Amino acid sequence: IWGIRKRPFGSFVLESSMAHKCCPKCYSTEIDCDGASGESVCTNCGHVLEESAIVSEVQFSEGNAGQSCLVGQFVPDSGLSYSSGPGYGGFGRDSREITLANGRRLIQQLSGLLRLNTNQGEVAHRFYQQAVQRNFTQGRKTQSVIAVCLYVVCRKQKTSHMLIDFAEALQIDVYELGSTFLKFCKILHIRLEPVDPSLFIHRFAAMLDFGPGTQQVSLTALRLVARMNREWMISGRRPAGICGAGLLIAAKMHHYNRTLSQVAQVVRICDGTLRRRLDEFEDTEASEMTMDQFHRLFKGPNSADFVDDVGLHSWTDRRLPPVLKERRRQEEELAKTLARQRARLEAEAAKSAATTQG
Repeated sequence: IWGIRKRPFGSFVLESSMAHKCCPKCYSTEIDCDGASGESVCTNCGHVLEESAIVSEVQFSEGNAGQSCLVGQFVPDSGLSYSSGPGYGGFGRDSREITLANGRRLIQQLSGLLRLNTNQGEVAHRFYQQAVQRNFTQGRKTQSVIAVCLYVVCRKQKTSHMLIDFAEALQIDVYELGSTFLKFCKILHIRLEPVDPSLFIHRFAAMLDFGPGTQQVSLTALRLVARMNREWMISGRRPAGICGAGLLIAAKMHHYNRTLSQVAQVVRICDGTLRRRLDEFEDTEASEMTMDQFHRLFKGPNSADFVDDVGLHSWTDRRLPPVLKERRRQEEELAKTLARQRARLEAEAAKSAATTQG
């Protein structure tokens, strides 16, 4: 049991009759404990036993005007403190603590709209704390920062959420949100893997309403996406365009009538982008295969893994990346144009020489 004896200078001396609390230097039991500063000092040798100790006790002191004031600080789970002083019961909330509380509330609301679980919201709130500590929220909309934090969590956990989903839920420009996302990743040094288009196949297939054939169409689309990856089509391309091309081809293979505009509307890209992805796939070796030949490339009836990796990195003309194919096509057209111009100039020079001799 601890006994408390008042000192003349306003501190307290804690004396123990049961617990042997003594100085580790001189073994004295006269320990001076200041509750306001949280320090414990040996009165015999001056050794500091504790400094800025955090205790669970709540103490109040009387001010000049007779009001009660809280002694010390309250440290919550977030690590930020309430400022002590006169006010409503002696408490006053720090502005940063209010910002974090509002951020947590907005994260919970947006998580509910996009059907994210509680764990993802907690991780997003930790990212939001780092953003507040680095003053990333200054000059930016709180909703944009909240959406970026949640999107980073979705990218790390590989969920089927896209940046445009957050933009539509908050009615924010997706390009503005994308700019905030890039700056956020840069300031926090966050490195994310490229988005795998196969994450969105089942989601878009369900939206296209294939009925009982949804599973088969999704599997064929996954195999097409895997083949596109082997044909170097995914690198540098947005995943929505790759998913749209795979789903449209898979729908045609299973005799479902889905137009290009319907698929483009579901995956949220324009018709021209989807048409370019189809043109790129048409220029590959897989476009010339029959349905049976294409499915024999994979291990099993329900697998999207190739049987082997033979020819995975072969650099034939048909297996070049689309960018290199386009560049080679432009070089060939330029060479033909230069050859025609040279032939025309030579013909004009020959005609001029013949006229001069005549």
